[in-house]
Order: sequence, then C-alpha cells, then structure tokens
Amino acid sequence: MDAREDLPKVSIETEQDWKRIQCNLSDALVARLDQELEARGQSADKEVFLPHISQFLDTLFEIARPNLRINGRTTEEPSQDDDVEPFDEALDRHIWSLSDQRLKWDKEIAARRRTRPRELMGHLSDILAQHSSVELDDAQNDPSYEFPATAVHPELQEILSNAVSLSPELSQSIASQRDRAIRSRSAYDEVKTLRS
Repeated sequence: MDAREDLPKVSIETEQDWKRIQCNLSDALVARLDQELEARGQSADKEVFLPHISQFLDTLFEIARPNLRINGRTTEEPSQDDDVEPFDEALDRHIWSLSDQRLKWDKEIAARRRTRPRELMGHLSDILAQHSSVELDDAQNDPSYEFPATAVHPELQEILSNAVSLSPELSQSIASQRDRAIRSRSAYDEVKTLRS
C-alpha cells in the first residue's frame, strides 16, 4: 500500500463544486493580476501574462486532483458509465449514522431486557407481600373474616392439568432420547474409526 493513500483527501460533494472552485480560483488570480498591473501602471501587459496564468492553473489543478475525493470517489478512479447511479457520500454518512443509532438502541433494549424482569419481580413481590399482610391484618382484627378463594380461570386450569398429565410421558421421552443419542454417538465413532 502506498503511503500516500494513508493521507486524508479533500472531500467535495459534486463535480460541479470542483468546477466552481476552479472558476473562483481562476477569477481571483486574474483579479489579483489586474490589481498588481494597475498598481505598476502596466495594464496593457495583461495579455502577456494570461497564458502563463492558465498554464499555472492547469498544473495546479492536475497536482491537486489526486488529493481530491468527489462524492466519495477518488478522482484517480476511472469514470463509470452513465447507466450506473453515482455514489452519494452524504447518503452513505446518513445511513451509517442511522446504523450506529440502531446499534445504540439495540444495546439499550438488551440492557433493559436484562434488568427489567428483576425490577418487576421485586415490585411484584413487594406488592404481593403488602397485599397478603393487609389480608392477615384484616383476619387478625376481625375473627369472622374469611380469606378470599383464589378463582382459577377454567382455561388455565385445563392447560395446567394437561401439562401435569404430560410430565410422565416427557420424563420417559427424555430418557429414551438420551439413550438414542448415546447409541448414535457410538455408531458415529465406529464409522469414523472404520474410515480411518
């Protein structure tokens, strides 16, 4: 890699901006020449200096061109076809900033997913403890107080009973799957040794 590629390049948004810079520099140089010639009283010699100024500017722009990056592309790269959409550096920067912002939000969401359940569990346990202590206080103060029966939704009751009924099958299934895994591992090892 050339050491020159490590140096930062001057970034210009469009080719029209580069042409405007060239025009402004040329106009400023000609205006300065006019000013100097008028100060010396040699206004008629302007035509003699114009070809030299033009040559100087051409050389200056040729020297500067490798150090430019116009719309994200170095000027040393060959120009592409008109069919291809040009690279938009401003859009690229915007996309990268959005990507960085998305990563930041993803990190914050992940952190919240780790901490919020613990916080909610703490709040819920405090609320339940407070609720049960209020019921116990009411029961101690009023001997005729009856604890409210906790009604379980029928659908929840059905799901719970199904889960409990499946647990013996699950324990049998786990044991058989473990045996299958051990047998398949031993068969794999045997096949591997036969290939060697």
